[in-house]
Amino acid sequence: MCDILMDKLPKSKSLMVFLEVARSGGIMNASKKLNITQPTVTRIIRELESYVGTPLFERTCSGVSLNQAGNVFHGRVLSYINGLQKSISEIRKEFGKDNKKFSLGYSSLVGYTVLPDVINEFRELNRDVSISIYEGQLSDLLPLLNTGRLDCAIGTLLNDELPYEYSAELLFKSSFSVFTSLLSPYSRARNLQELQEAKWVLPVTCFGYYNNLTEFLRGAGVNIDNAIRTDSISSIINLVSCADYVTVLAKPMGDGRNKKLSLRPIRIKEQLPSADYYLTWSKKYIPSRLLSEFMRIIKARCSVSVWGE
Repeated sequence: MCDILMDKLPKSKSLMVFLEVARSGGIMNASKKLNITQPTVTRIIRELESYVGTPLFERTCSGVSLNQAGNVFHGRVLSYINGLQKSISEIRKEFGKDNKKFSLGYSSLVGYTVLPDVINEFRELNRDVSISIYEGQLSDLLPLLNTGRLDCAIGTLLNDELPYEYSAELLFKSSFSVFTSLLSPYSRARNLQELQEAKWVLPVTCFGYYNNLTEFLRGAGVNIDNAIRTDSISSIINLVSCADYVTVLAKPMGDGRNKKLSLRPIRIKEQLPSADYYLTWSKKYIPSRLLSEFMRIIKARCSVSVWGE
């Protein structure tokens, strides 16, 4: 029975041609994009319409557009293609050549604190795995999770901020401080008002901790409209240590082995908001063995770390 049904199903190539004609709005445009002849595209569309038993496009002098039946079929085809691609990606990641690869995105605090120990332990257990790491704000890393380029990412989230297609688990909370250099004229500031004329440099993000921090600083009378925004932690550190800029970073950035960074926390009376750091991954993909192992290691490391309290 399955063989009979499979023989009658349209070929994947025919479905891809249908999707491209719908996207480009014309036979000629689709043929150029797919690098096949116009008569071939026309024939495939006619065969597909014959198979489903009804026209799928409205023909006009300027091209074609999906009719009501075409719109319904278009949605079903997209779901089928996306599901097939997802299944192939999951199988490759868990059982194929991709199960020897692991990629992680993380914010600067993670990179300067627990990451070296976590990576060392993970590497000891997976010596034949190729590991890629990317630093950035979570808002920039989420699209890479969605496409499968990253297995997981770590960064700050606020309540109900994470889109539905991702899962997240709280790793730790961290306090934050205003930082400057030891010789900066602002190193002895006692409150945020004394930093109103300071030069600010802050991470760029569209959500998460730093997006919320902007409103907090404005509420305290600090104008950061002209602040330099960057996704490079090395640029922030250089501007603070060499050009008298002021920034806001997690407190552990000035502790322990990070003291060599020449960052000085300013003891102001205001208490900055703390941040929740989450491990996130895409619901589109079944968590692999490597991801499960990494999650176990980093959760254990984070539970015994001090985060600026």
